[in-house]
Amino acid sequence: MTRWSGSAKGWLWLTILWCCCPGNALGEMRGATTGDAVELGPVVVTATKTPIPLSQVAASVTVITKEEIEARQATQVSDLLRDVPGLSVRQQSSRGSVVSVFPRGGNSNFNLVLVDGVKVNDAGGAYDFGDLSTDNIERIEIVRGPHSALYGSDAMGSVIQIFTKRGAGTPHAEASFAGGNLKTFEEKFNLGGGVGRVDYSFGVGRSDTGGHLPINNHFGDTTVNSRVGFTREKALDLSLAVRYTDSHLNFPTEAGGDSFHGVKLALDPNQSSNQQRLLVSGKASHILASWWQQTLQLGWYRHNYALDDPFDPVDLRTGQTIDFSAFHSNSEERRFSLDYSWNLTGPIIRDISSLFTAGFAFEREEFDQRALVTETDFPSSAANAARRDNKAGYFQGQFDWHKRLFVTAGFRVDGNSTFGTEVTPRVSAAWILPYVNTKLRSSYGEGIKEPSFVESFGDGSQFVVGNPHLRPERTRSWEVGLDQPLFRGLADFSATYFHNHFQDLIAFIFSPTPGCPASFCNVQKTKAEGVELAATIRPGYGLTIGGGYTYLHTRVLDDGGIESAALREGKRLLRRPKHAGTLSIDHAWRRLHTSLTTTFVGDRPDIFTDPVTFVTRRVTAQGYTTVDLAGSYLLLKDARHLRELTLFGKIQNLFDRDYQQVAGFTAPGITWLFGLKGSL
Repeated sequence: MTRWSGSAKGWLWLTILWCCCPGNALGEMRGATTGDAVELGPVVVTATKTPIPLSQVAASVTVITKEEIEARQATQVSDLLRDVPGLSVRQQSSRGSVVSVFPRGGNSNFNLVLVDGVKVNDAGGAYDFGDLSTDNIERIEIVRGPHSALYGSDAMGSVIQIFTKRGAGTPHAEASFAGGNLKTFEEKFNLGGGVGRVDYSFGVGRSDTGGHLPINNHFGDTTVNSRVGFTREKALDLSLAVRYTDSHLNFPTEAGGDSFHGVKLALDPNQSSNQQRLLVSGKASHILASWWQQTLQLGWYRHNYALDDPFDPVDLRTGQTIDFSAFHSNSEERRFSLDYSWNLTGPIIRDISSLFTAGFAFEREEFDQRALVTETDFPSSAANAARRDNKAGYFQGQFDWHKRLFVTAGFRVDGNSTFGTEVTPRVSAAWILPYVNTKLRSSYGEGIKEPSFVESFGDGSQFVVGNPHLRPERTRSWEVGLDQPLFRGLADFSATYFHNHFQDLIAFIFSPTPGCPASFCNVQKTKAEGVELAATIRPGYGLTIGGGYTYLHTRVLDDGGIESAALREGKRLLRRPKHAGTLSIDHAWRRLHTSLTTTFVGDRPDIFTDPVTFVTRRVTAQGYTTVDLAGSYLLLKDARHLRELTLFGKIQNLFDRDYQQVAGFTAPGITWLFGLKGSL
């Protein structure tokens, strides 16, 4: 605690200095805050931590705007990520169940997920998108490829950043109610506006659905979020955002799922989980001079997860065994984060402009876990608590020559209390060809992912022993690509080739050896390479046609000598299809707005655990194609004390296809939801 006290005193001094320094020219650099990114037009913040026009970014970036969210009538963020090239999204079963996102062939814990600049991953990179709603979201930025040079651990495959809506203008309120099949109901309320230098937004949403499985399949979710900001022109920009999610899921499926090759599997009538997530993000940006800006970001994140599985011995429908004991667990992770940075604009030399970013980051993570096994001949309990700190410094330079050549280079040094010191570099370049405006781009980067708390410290039992000497998992990646606008903005096309080499992957060891005396060791290597294609056509008349395709080749290079069906040397990685793509048609005509999305996912390897023999084997999950339709119609505008009254609805899996995203777990059939939305 002594070292932390010294750090706190140092940062208190810096905060006082930061607040007392005179500021000016905020209007020139105001867009450097993430909160303002949504006001600057076609810019992105996540790729460099500074606002930069999308046309000048050398990384592979996808931006999902609030207009796209509304057009799709999307209520879950995961539904939007399915359309992003390079991302493979798999939901285990019905709504609310685990949603995993595999970036460019990497593992599902290779995504760094940020909400208003604050990390919301569990320690070790895991993040379940199953309960992440689109409530009060302004935009989503997805940057593919490793970005540990800026963000440190977990940014191995992608960075997904979510921005909360910023209020503006006269106060306005919006409420909606919707209902659908599977006993689905959704209610939302939003309030926003601005008064003088203060802006605010507030939202609350509730969703309930009965699920598509015959028993024990209810999901309920409540999301409350708010943001308040203060802007003093040419001096200061402050914001505070809070997001709280409380979700409950009843799920009857065991490890093998609910159906495999037409055979119905046992369902658990009482298994359930509860999750609560609390995020607090505070950010301040201050201009000391026209060439000197400083930013302080503070974050607090807490995640509680409880699993309750009472003893249910036999499924009366199938006669199959369900449980051998009762199991109850509760875990809590907490994280405090601090990031302080300077943006320094350099003088123009030989027509080269430059912007340098230097920063310091501190992170403290804490973990508590308890588990209890009862109603068995061998009852047991386990408990564990741990804490670790990470201190880092990073530096980045951005160079611009005649708005044609853009080079970005940087590195980060992380000092972690468990895995020691790591250095991660990244360099990227983009060249816009004259006349044709073709943007050629390339990049090289390295990424790391810290071990989870269980991997480092165990779960408190004698069966899962942690390894405090684990190294972080690593990737070395490079990509080349091009972006081509056509017909003066009526169309655009992009193509990217990427290559990832993953090493020091952490594996669970069933029988510890002298070389690996614990339950986890860095022993595995894999690779992934592929091509991402995307195109958009805007022929006019309110019509937009967009599509994307991903070709992915994966291979296990070294399985660490472990006999595992999940990771077998020379074989493909699980749940990553070789071919995947989407096609969307969006049309706005007078008061009617419709959106049609077709998603194709090819065959992919998976695993299945036999409920009788408990043997796990590799299987092939069959490819599938789904079609979703969404629409809205403006009933009233500026009438009867209403600004707008809109009828909206969506139909997912329009043709009621029978398919599985994860082998053994059936996906819902056709689902529909219709409602009304009014604003004052």
